[in-house]
Amino acid sequence: MSTFRFAESSGMPIYRQLENGIRKMILDGNLSAGDRLPSSRQLATDLGISRQTVKNVFEQLTIEGFLNSRRGSGTFVGDVAVMKLPPEMPRDRRRLNGYRVQPSKHARAIAATKATTRLGSVAAFRPGVPALDMFPRKAWSAAHSRVMRSGNDILFSYGPPGGLPELKRAIRLHVRDHRGIRCDEDQIVVTAGAQQAFVLIALTLIKSGSVVWCEDPGHIAVRDAMRLLCADVKHVPVDRHGFDLEYARQRHPRARLIFVTPSHQHPLGITMSLNRRLELLDSAQQHGCWIVEDDYDSEFRYAERALPAMQALDGSGHVLYVGSFSKSLFPALRIGYLISPPGLVDAFAAAQTLLSQNVSPLQQQVLASFMLDGSFNAHIRNMCTLYQSRRDLLVQGLRQHAGSFLDIEPCLAGMHLIGWLRDGTANELVAAEAIRSAGIDCLPLSIYCVEQVLRPGILFGFACVPDSEINAATRVVGAAMADALHGGRHNVPPRQH
Repeated sequence: MSTFRFAESSGMPIYRQLENGIRKMILDGNLSAGDRLPSSRQLATDLGISRQTVKNVFEQLTIEGFLNSRRGSGTFVGDVAVMKLPPEMPRDRRRLNGYRVQPSKHARAIAATKATTRLGSVAAFRPGVPALDMFPRKAWSAAHSRVMRSGNDILFSYGPPGGLPELKRAIRLHVRDHRGIRCDEDQIVVTAGAQQAFVLIALTLIKSGSVVWCEDPGHIAVRDAMRLLCADVKHVPVDRHGFDLEYARQRHPRARLIFVTPSHQHPLGITMSLNRRLELLDSAQQHGCWIVEDDYDSEFRYAERALPAMQALDGSGHVLYVGSFSKSLFPALRIGYLISPPGLVDAFAAAQTLLSQNVSPLQQQVLASFMLDGSFNAHIRNMCTLYQSRRDLLVQGLRQHAGSFLDIEPCLAGMHLIGWLRDGTANELVAAEAIRSAGIDCLPLSIYCVEQVLRPGILFGFACVPDSEINAATRVVGAAMADALHGGRHNVPPRQH
């Protein structure tokens, strides 16, 4: 014991180092059951620390069962814990009941999802990231200060199930004015983003084997979450009118849930036609299924006004409307909302409590204040103008520097556009990886597909890139694509879906 040395540069307290050291000596077999330790006085002298520190360490290890103190005799290594400890097995031989230890099939499926692809990245041209550089931080700070001055203790507690009344009121006014939705505030459930809303819907409305129709290409995280909750996910292509309902009817069993992004289909950017929306609503009413409407980045439109939300056309209460502030404000806010038929609200709120408790009441109140004082609407207007400018600069830059590889058309809504590879046999995965290796972010279109094989394309987000950096970044894109594709398309691996 007298040879023990403290690591002064580790930052770990002395008592913790001594605890860990004695514990390791016992587990490694350097101290055996029944061995007598030096007295606390002697060990303190040998190590140059206080006797009280040694006594505290001995007491903690005695509580854990590693040591055994005998009055008048001293302190000894315990025998119970050590005798029951199984021998450590080399890492390459670790097995369970004769089989190599490995994650369950369920765990492997979760780990394999592409929904988590570089979520932390904010490099140009990362799709789905808003203009964080232009967020009105002063207005947000002012809203936060107003809330903190209110002194309402409930803001520091769990908050009411389903969300704060003030934020529900702000959301009701927003969707009424911008999406044509008429709903009561008690139909709104405030969620930790849109993805939590989708999981709440799945937990509440489907059971093992329930059929769910999802767009293909479509929302990766929704598709994978439904699968992991044991739904029978069926993939439905998207044509120029949106979700292909006739295809789904002819080829798949009747659905319990139909997941769609009608206002701005993700990732293709198609707006579902009015006739197709009405057909979907009629089908849901006839067959008693639910439509989940993901209103993905619908606030940002650069040409005609958006059609009303499907929920606004729903007269039978079969549409579950999901919105989020991750794209309109900033992703770290983690606040979204679910507009539910009245009879399901309590179930969704209870499911949310079981999953993760409620969204921070403090953040909810700040957002409500930010919305109700007009700052939110002003920000949306400013971003529409800004994003249209950044979109035009991106189109111009890609046409100039990568036009020999990509067909570029300006998108009419949203925060990303698709560059379609001119060579339909080229490998978009190779091209996208070359672009990312050059320091520019993007996503290949094929990661959103399951059964559909589309023309190869690459998603470029324009919202998060300052105007002054766009042209230089597109020059990098063009150079990277030239290196990856020019004359080398026969040497790349086959496309994967």
